[in-house]
Amino acid sequence: MTSGSTAYNLDDSRTSVSMSLRHSQSGRPSTPQHNLRSNNSSFASTSSASSLRGEEDAIVFEFGSRWLRAGFEGDSTPTCVVGCGPEDSRRAGDYRGWLKGSLNADTLRPQSIKAEEWTGAYELWKMNVRDVDLGLVEDKIERMFRETYNKYLLTDAGTARLVLVLPSIMPHPLLSSVLSTLFSRWRFPSITLLPSPTMAVAAAGLRSALVVDLGWAETTVTGIYEYREISAKRSTRAMKSLLQETGRFFTRLSSNSSGDADEISVNFEYCEEVVSRFLWCKPQAGDHELSASSQLTGLQEGDNELTEEDFAGLLHKTVSIPSPSNPNSNYMDIPFSKLSEPVEKVLFAKGVADCDLDDEEKPVALLAYNTLLQLPPDVRGICMSRIVFVGGGANIPGVRQRVLAEVSSLIDQYGWSPVRGKVIEQQRQRLQNLRFSERQASVDNANDSTPPSPRTSVGKGDQEKRDSEEEEIDPVEEKLHRTRDKDTKPAVQGVLREVESLGPWAGASLVASLKIRSLVEIEREKFLQHGLAGASRDFDTHGHVPDRRSGLRSGGDRSSWTLAGWG
Repeated sequence: MTSGSTAYNLDDSRTSVSMSLRHSQSGRPSTPQHNLRSNNSSFASTSSASSLRGEEDAIVFEFGSRWLRAGFEGDSTPTCVVGCGPEDSRRAGDYRGWLKGSLNADTLRPQSIKAEEWTGAYELWKMNVRDVDLGLVEDKIERMFRETYNKYLLTDAGTARLVLVLPSIMPHPLLSSVLSTLFSRWRFPSITLLPSPTMAVAAAGLRSALVVDLGWAETTVTGIYEYREISAKRSTRAMKSLLQETGRFFTRLSSNSSGDADEISVNFEYCEEVVSRFLWCKPQAGDHELSASSQLTGLQEGDNELTEEDFAGLLHKTVSIPSPSNPNSNYMDIPFSKLSEPVEKVLFAKGVADCDLDDEEKPVALLAYNTLLQLPPDVRGICMSRIVFVGGGANIPGVRQRVLAEVSSLIDQYGWSPVRGKVIEQQRQRLQNLRFSERQASVDNANDSTPPSPRTSVGKGDQEKRDSEEEEIDPVEEKLHRTRDKDTKPAVQGVLREVESLGPWAGASLVASLKIRSLVEIEREKFLQHGLAGASRDFDTHGHVPDRRSGLRSGGDRSSWTLAGWG
């Protein structure tokens, strides 16, 4: 009986296997099994209901002069970073990079070319649009978008909302080229524009800050108060000039010439690698030297700070790096102190007087001080305690500490007065001498006069009054005061302080995940009809903007749209 039941079970199993094979061999396809992208967000809380989101996740793009960062809303980091260069601009069938004897970074040394041409091949656009081919810029943008969607995001372009993070000041021809390319070649229903300095403040968890952006083409210092840009100053002393100066420096080393010609014969990729790995910034000379030198990234061992003797010994050491002429086989020894000269010359204008510099050539520290000087006193006290550094130049060791130290010395020297000159300095010195003499005279008078005799007894009525005041303390009020002091923290203001930020892309991702309506939302049909000329000049751009989830619209009419800060 047992064997029969076992045989019956085996026959039954064979029947089920044959039935499954027969079904698998039939022409009916099985249901595809695929994993959809989860809605887990690095910023959103787990308690938020997904029913509030009636649309797909927005795609966040951050545009820069060289790089394009893209990813989904709610993520803390972008999915991809796409660059623009000569190797990325080749057409189909262009195999010059693989031909024998071709010019690349590993075989031959490039010819001497002008500094602007040397860096221009790696730029997406230039802020000076006089000599810019806008058609070529549109083709580059289209190619980068197609590569980003097809290779990294793996979604259909035009189905989800698009959020663009752009510089706060951008030429209208460039802005029009970007929007017309996206609207005409893809079917985006609308595009949201967000300013990068404000998004950097949001990524730091702040509402007000001073954003120092050490970018590619220029350095911008923006004062932001309650998410509004109050003032902004710019300088051409940025990473582009630093890379060109590094190229000239290695060109002189490789050719053994001391000429200061504006020609570079070193590979761009080689100089970019040297800048990201070896360049550093010296601390400010004087009292801040030891404290700033101990904060250099890469020059610390654990929590032990560098002593003055150790730092002086580091300056006399040499660093072996690959030779610019043949990086694969030869090495060259460079003094460690020489690797800080390009940073000193470009970012801090070493050896150049302030009167010889134009407004667009100010060093970074003076630019930050002038921006703080332009702010109102109450806004200045808040922003100077919340200084946010972003951009590629902020990653150079010692740059942040050097900027803070020089701004502190400028405050000690000039205060918050914009007046300069020899006569003002003489008057200031006279006032200091007068205050010192008055203080010395008061000290001498206090020493000559006899101190008054202390009172040996206190009146009985006064003592009873003090005792009654001490006994009338309410315990409930005292507890409330203790709870209030424990829960609330006093705001830090009036002191120089740096605050870390995740960057503009992370701030835009956070804002987009909160479904907050931006001041600039451009609809497809309205832009294709009139372009940027269809934007109304709405000067009341700081009004209340309702939440996207509420469905309410300010004023009840959205027939007109504005460019806000870009207008």
